[in-house]
Amino acid sequence: MKYLKTLNLFVVLFCAMSAAFAQKQMVLTESAGQLKGIFIESDQVFQIYVKTTNSDQLVISTEVEGETFETLEIDTRLQNELLYVTTGRSVGFKAFDDKLAAHKVLSVVLHIELPKNKELWVNSSLASVEAQGAFSYVNLNLSGGRVDLLDFSGNGVVNTLRGAIEIETQNTEVKASSRNGTVDVASSPVQLYELVLKTVDGDISVSQSE
Repeated sequence: MKYLKTLNLFVVLFCAMSAAFAQKQMVLTESAGQLKGIFIESDQVFQIYVKTTNSDQLVISTEVEGETFETLEIDTRLQNELLYVTTGRSVGFKAFDDKLAAHKVLSVVLHIELPKNKELWVNSSLASVEAQGAFSYVNLNLSGGRVDLLDFSGNGVVNTLRGAIEIETQNTEVKASSRNGTVDVASSPVQLYELVLKTVDGDISVSQSE
């Protein structure tokens, strides 16, 4: 895919290490005036928290824990007016194949502050997503994780394989289906938005305030 431009990001890095604990924290900020939203694609991120704000700045705070925490890299690029965020390993990193490999797994958590009425896209086989606030559109495709949309407004599509979908919204037409789970969806007489929710094994619960 063609890179439209390379973003200059302000990065604050904090590392704390001890015999039993290793953590890496990074903060990336970018003006969001020309952005439609953010697209996160990673199978290494465990949890994604997104909250909309009145600011014009997009802020991504990353918390990484694990024995190989220093090898994780957050890569960003601008494409189709979206900030694409992916994760990778530093050059020279070699995956462990010994018996202790299970103890060397990384835990990666993203905390995102996104200006109101932007788009949120997530593709991940691992992550769960918790988003709160006003969005223009969300598109979430998860395998193992769940989705929680709190005090949510906006249009969107949510697909999960095993994870539950729980939403608090208002004035929304909801089309929901679960192959093997339960579906409990409240309706609204006013329908300003549309959400399409699908899951294979997860339960779906939608409440709507007056």
